[in-house]
Amino acid sequence: MSVRQLCAAVALLLTAGQSNAQAGASAAKLSAAGFSGKWVVTDVVSYATISAGIPEAKRILGKVLTISPTRIEFNGQNCTPHGGFVVSEVDSATKLKALYDVYPPDVGLPARTTLLDSANCTAIFRMTDNRVVFGWNGVMVRAIREK
Repeated sequence: MSVRQLCAAVALLLTAGQSNAQAGASAAKLSAAGFSGKWVVTDVVSYATISAGIPEAKRILGKVLTISPTRIEFNGQNCTPHGGFVVSEVDSATKLKALYDVYPPDVGLPARTTLLDSANCTAIFRMTDNRVVFGWNGVMVRAIREK
């Protein structure tokens, strides 16, 4: 296989993956219940301008994020949102920049995605039906739904 063919194949795979991620995010119901479940942190994808850095990243890998329609639990901390969760479709770049000063290519989010948010709990971005992204102490992580 030539370099040109290999590059074309990689581009096709990346485009297909992004398309599937966007379809998954769009198909997700706009309710907190759609985020409910246990999510295992699998990888670190980026760091905010101010973060706890690599030691925190290593410490939270493998930890479980538990989301219910009324609260979030992670790393021994519980958060009940004041006024409940708000679930909306957002522009990923705008929201990531505002919250963490990072961009979708760093994180792997589609251009638009579903967001679980509140006034006082961490924001949870939907990648696909079985993957989410969130920030913890300035460390951006991906998590996969536990089966």
